[in-house]
Amino acid sequence: MDQVTYQTREMAAARDAEELRARGQRLLELATRASCEQSYDFARLLTQLATEVFAHARDLEQAYVSVATPSLSRVPGARRR
Repeated sequence: MDQVTYQTREMAAARDAEELRARGQRLLELATRASCEQSYDFARLLTQLATEVFAHARDLEQAYVSVATPSLSRVPGARRR
């Protein structure tokens, strides 16, 4: 049962991060278009938003990895050096 839950959470986190990155990519495409149309302030805003979206995707993956990976203190029989 834990195996199924683990895989479901892992797939959901990966899917969410992938979706965020796709949205970030779209924001960068819009920023490029705005820059070509000489809307530099709008392009800068879109670029900043894309950066925040990519950071959120990274944080989502890291948060999942830190929860999914047990620390050595919780692993029975693990020794510290």
